[in-house]
Amino acid sequence: MCKILLAITTYNQSNYTRLCFDSLKKLDDDIEVIVIDDFSTDDTVDVCKEYGYEVETRDEPMGLTHSWNSAYNSFKYDGGDFDYLIIANNDILIPKGALGELVKSFKQWPYSMIVPMSTTNGVGHNPTQSIENYYQGMAPSCNDPKYYQEIQDRILDVKEQTRKANNLFMLDTTRMKMFNGFFFMMNKNIIKYEQNETELFDSNYNMTKNEDQFNWNSLIANNDFAGLCKTSFVFHYKGVSTFKVFDNYGAISNDVPEWKKQRELKGG
Repeated sequence: MCKILLAITTYNQSNYTRLCFDSLKKLDDDIEVIVIDDFSTDDTVDVCKEYGYEVETRDEPMGLTHSWNSAYNSFKYDGGDFDYLIIANNDILIPKGALGELVKSFKQWPYSMIVPMSTTNGVGHNPTQSIENYYQGMAPSCNDPKYYQEIQDRILDVKEQTRKANNLFMLDTTRMKMFNGFFFMMNKNIIKYEQNETELFDSNYNMTKNEDQFNWNSLIANNDFAGLCKTSFVFHYKGVSTFKVFDNYGAISNDVPEWKKQRELKGG
């Protein structure tokens, strides 16, 4: 069985981190979880310890790219003999079966990086990564975090039906010109794109456009691309804490001012 290092990047919003961790506890994949926290001021670090996860902390905020490079160094140097590295936000839900499909894609296709599908809202600036492009009838349930496991199960049902019909379209991993950095998985081949011995990602792009910079300057510039696994789904909340209150699977951000929380609770 392959071994996966899953690095979760955090900065506050411990309520979403709890939801993410709850989803991880249901997985049966061979994963080791580390958390890289960028100087959270809420109880994020305590939550990580409560769930039994190793957490790397900072004495001051260093930015997202610094966290990504820390994850890369753990993958490269820390002696875990990992086959794959996943770097992911804390505002995600990973269903059972999703990681296995990503591993199968790596074994079938010559990509250094592969990403899952998410909702249209979850993939943001990269709509081609949305599940709604490839599966009819998934909306609106795919946009409700309560159904994140059901969505993955339905995808695998479609995959089996497709296999029986000898239709390879749904089994393909599509080449991507862009990807959203909320979740991406890499194998050891990614090392050839490092900036230097300790940086895979360009530290000049520390908070925004970091995935775009890596995609264009490292992958596409070398005639390589990220792959989209069309049989793997990861739910991504993507900023809902500032816009909307979900029910059992959502939470109001710890960072939202009290006046804004009250306005949102009232539907304003």
